[in-house]
Amino acid sequence: MRPYSTTRRPITSERIGRALDRVAEIVAQGDQGEALRPLYDYLDGAMQDLRTKDKRLAAVRERFTRSKG
Repeated sequence: MRPYSTTRRPITSERIGRALDRVAEIVAQGDQGEALRPLYDYLDGAMQDLRTKDKRLAAVRERFTRSKG
């Protein structure tokens, strides 16, 4: 596992996806997994929010392109 980094990196769907994969692995293994389910739910919501924002931005750009063409 990589040590904590103080470098700010953008939040991307890839990073959220890796976090979801890791939390899912821990939750599926049992033991303390149930305690991390809220974290999984939070990350899943963050992924959905990011995808929604990306789709909205794509729609805005498409409208702009149409208006210029």
